[in-house]
Amino acid sequence: MDKGLVKVEKSSHYGRYLLVIGILVISFSLSFVLRIQPAEYGFELNEYDPFFNYRATQFMIENGFPAYLEWHDDLSWHPYGRDVSATSQVMLHTVAGMLYQTFGVGSTLYDFTMWFPVVIGSLTTVVIFALVRTVSSTTAGLLASLFFAISPIILLRGSIGWFKSEPLGLFFGLLAVYLLLSGIKSDKGKVSVAKIVGASIFLALGLASWGGVQFFILPIGLFFLALPFLRKDNKFIIWTSVVFASIFLLAAASFDAIPSAADQKPGLGYIPTLSGWFLIGCTAFLVVSTIIMRVFSKAQLRNGLALLGGTIIAGIAIVSSGLISFPTFRYLNAANPFLITTDMLNDSVSEHATTTIDVSFYFFSILMVFAGIGA
Repeated sequence: MDKGLVKVEKSSHYGRYLLVIGILVISFSLSFVLRIQPAEYGFELNEYDPFFNYRATQFMIENGFPAYLEWHDDLSWHPYGRDVSATSQVMLHTVAGMLYQTFGVGSTLYDFTMWFPVVIGSLTTVVIFALVRTVSSTTAGLLASLFFAISPIILLRGSIGWFKSEPLGLFFGLLAVYLLLSGIKSDKGKVSVAKIVGASIFLALGLASWGGVQFFILPIGLFFLALPFLRKDNKFIIWTSVVFASIFLLAAASFDAIPSAADQKPGLGYIPTLSGWFLIGCTAFLVVSTIIMRVFSKAQLRNGLALLGGTIIAGIAIVSSGLISFPTFRYLNAANPFLITTDMLNDSVSEHATTTIDVSFYFFSILMVFAGIGA
């Protein structure tokens, strides 16, 4: 009788695993099919930036990485030319070049870069499943994967021929958040250490691929602020947060240019930016708050909230002093869509223009239906 129950339980688990795999395959396939729709109008790279990224990747493959770092492109930004490694997404060119040399046998680099955003963007459906499953449930992860696969705003910046930074940046950023949360949640010694280190490295790689990855630092910092009030294993959360922040900042500083820096500052120039200081401040709060709560066992919540209030006031004072480099308007506008620019040059570029109601409705129309159901 017991053996029969065990067999039934195993078969139900196998059925559940097959169902999860099947839905993930559907998400990947759906994302893949939707992303290749623009090929109906021509199998070409889309717009100027993807073609420049193709040229830069081609130069790296033909001349090597050291030559790429020294490359001053005379065919761009006339009449002065362009220092490529200091003014472009280095990791996009590096990853594409490495993958092409590994998997691109029998195809041209041009065709490979055409398909690159389709494959990377479709693989991100699996990453978003793992991330949401870590913080919620398997069902929620599968729904998130399906939503990601059909989201217009995601598809718009990751279709075939769109060889730009967004697909790779989203992949690295979401993978980093997943590894960080999974490592903190599991608390399994060496496994957790590997996940935390991997999260910091992938976040730095994402930042070197796409400037928008700096927005991933905002929820991570807020998570660090809340962690002392949610976890009681003080020693574990202190070393995980310090390891993550330290390795991330060191990895970010090792790149020749970080796209999210306010003025494309090389190397260590990323650290004094707003997002860099925000992560440092949130990590410092987590460490100090955890120590205070451990030393003063009484009134832990009151002490923690008092320190949090003081940290917020100090942060506002530092930001107001002008010591921190602010991102350009396009990043501020993405964080706060109610900001209005007075520079017509910003509004002339559609991705930097102030958001309108009709555009917002188009981008979030699918999710609005579920928002109503949830309400």
